[in-house]
Amino acid sequence: MSSDPADSRMIEIVHLLFTLCLFVAIGGAGARLWRGPTLADRINAADVIALCAIGLALGHGWLQRDALWLDVALVAGLVLYVGTTGVSLFLSPSHLARKDHD
Repeated sequence: MSSDPADSRMIEIVHLLFTLCLFVAIGGAGARLWRGPTLADRINAADVIALCAIGLALGHGWLQRDALWLDVALVAGLVLYVGTTGVSLFLSPSHLARKDHD
């Protein structure tokens, strides 16, 4: 990596834009979480907010050059996947009992 001050400034600007985009996405998902109208919309919005939080953790790790944040994001992503899948199966278990007939 080069230690050019211009490169460092560019990284900070890109990180700021990345963070702003994620906060805009969190705001939009927060509005969907608040308004609904269905439970599935709210679950999806909560999932988007959690994914944006993972993105914020990755961005922080990238800016600080700390690989620990990659591990944090990986574990959080796995927990998020399992949680969202479990809630989705709880909401609609009928597809597990459905039998396709030819």
